[in-house]
Amino acid sequence: MTRILREIRQLDGKGYQGGRTILAEHVRKLRAELPLQAKRKKVRRRFETKIGVEMQIDWSPYDVLIDGKLTRIHALGCLLCYSRKLHVRFYRNERQSTLLEGLAIAFEYFTGPAHKVVLDNMATAVLGRIGSNGKPLWNPRFLEFTKHYGFEPFACKVCDSDRKGKKEKSFQLLENDFVKGKKFASWEDLNEQVRVWLDENKVKPLETGNWREHGTTRRVPNEVWLEERDFLIRLPEKRFAVYQEEPRLVDEDSTLSVGSTRYSVPSAHANNSVAVRLNADHFEVLDKLGRVVFSRRYVEDRDKGRLQIDPSHYATLPRRPRANGERMDELFLKRFPALASLVEGLLRRMKTLAHVHFRALFRLADGYGEAAFLAAATRAQTYRRFDSSAVRRILERDHPLPEPLATPLAGGTAALGDEVDPPSLESFRELVEGGRDA
Repeated sequence: MTRILREIRQLDGKGYQGGRTILAEHVRKLRAELPLQAKRKKVRRRFETKIGVEMQIDWSPYDVLIDGKLTRIHALGCLLCYSRKLHVRFYRNERQSTLLEGLAIAFEYFTGPAHKVVLDNMATAVLGRIGSNGKPLWNPRFLEFTKHYGFEPFACKVCDSDRKGKKEKSFQLLENDFVKGKKFASWEDLNEQVRVWLDENKVKPLETGNWREHGTTRRVPNEVWLEERDFLIRLPEKRFAVYQEEPRLVDEDSTLSVGSTRYSVPSAHANNSVAVRLNADHFEVLDKLGRVVFSRRYVEDRDKGRLQIDPSHYATLPRRPRANGERMDELFLKRFPALASLVEGLLRRMKTLAHVHFRALFRLADGYGEAAFLAAATRAQTYRRFDSSAVRRILERDHPLPEPLATPLAGGTAALGDEVDPPSLESFRELVEGGRDA
C-alpha cells in the first residue's frame, strides 16, 4: 500500500492528491472482487528481544531485469531485531565466501554485530545436526568467522522459519516495496538503488526502508538504531579474510581465466603462477610477496566469455605497437583516473620525455601493486611532484622490497624505475634510446 501511494503521487502531471484512507478503501473493494481462496493460517507466538541482543539473517532469491536481461539475484538481508534496522545487498551467488563478505559488510554498516546471530540451516554455515537434540555441526570456516567478530551463532530448527519471522517480514517489504516492477542498468545500479531505498528517501511521502515508521514498534528504525548501536559488539581492527583464494597460471600473453572469462594482468606476471582472491563482486591478483597487484570487478553477464584487455598492462613491454591510437598518458589515465593532476603535470613539465615517466610509473604499479602505487602517486600529486622518481622514492621508503624490482624489459633496454632524474637531460640518454617505440 505504501509503495502504491508513493508511486501514484509521483506521476507527472497526474499525481494522486488524496489520502491513504481513500486509497486503502479502493484497494479493499478491488480485492473483494477477486476469486481468492481462503488459506488456513497457523498460530504464531510473538516475542521481542532486548536491545543489542539479536540479529536475524537470511538469503532470498529474485528474478529481475538487469541491462534488459532477466537475471537471478540473491538478496542477503540482515535485521537488527530491536531497532528493526535492515541491511540488504544483492549478490550473484550464495557461496560461503559471498556469505562471509556480505555479513562483514553488514556488520560494518551497523557498526558491529548483535550478540546472537540467528540463521537457518544453510550449508555454508551448518554442515548438519548431531545427537538426539539435533545440535548443529558448524562449518569450521564459519565458526572461525563467528569467533573473529565475537558473536554467538544460532541455527533455527529445521523447517522453523517462524523463529526468524522478523527477517521474513522484512523480505516481504523488500519484495513489495522495492523489487517488484524494477529494472536496473547494472549490478552496481541495483545495489546503489537499494542503498538509497534503505537510507536516503526520508522526505514525505518518500519514506522507505529504514526511514519508515515500523508497523509494530511505531518507531523509525534509523532513529531507534542510534540507541542500539552502543550495545552492539565492537568491530575488530581488521575484516575477516572473507575471500576465496585460488592459484592461477598467467599465460604468456599475460592473461588468466576467472569465472570462464579471460582478463589481462600486468605483463610483469606473464608465465607465472599467481594467487587470485575471489570476492563477491571483484577479484584480486597477488604477487609472490602477497601484495595485490591488480584488482577489477567481474564483467557483466553480457560480456562473460569475452576477452577483457587493458592495454596499459602491456605498456612496459618494448616495441609495443600503439593500441587503438591511444597514447601512454591516455592509457595511464584510464587505469588511474584519480591521478589526472599528475598526468597533466607530467605532460606540462616533461613535454617530449613524459612517455618515459609514464612507462616508469607503469612499472612501479606492476612491481609494488596498485594499492601501494596509488597511495604513493597520490601523495606525490598532492605535493606537486610531477616526476616518476618522486613516486619511486615514496614507495622505496614506505614499501621496501626484499629484492630488486623485476623488469620485464629484454635485451639491452634500460630499466626505468630508478633512472629518471628531471634536473639533468643526460640522465635520460639510455631511457630515450630504450623508449623510442612507446
